Amino acid sequence: MENGEWTGVVIAAVLAVLAFGITRFAVRHFARRRAAKDQVAAQATQSRQVRRASERRKR
Repeated sequence: MENGEWTGVVIAAVLAVLAFGITRFAVRHFARRRAAKDQVAAQATQSRQVRRASERRKR
């Protein structure tokens, strides 16, 4: 392989790693936000007694 070909392969590999990292970060970020929003919605529908019992279980 010539130098130009190696450069292209290296650039493609770096872009693939960057794309993977950014995608992974975004998926985790939005999944965390969605889980927090779902938890708030679930707590709003629970009675106070059920909420307190689940908080005790978490500790």
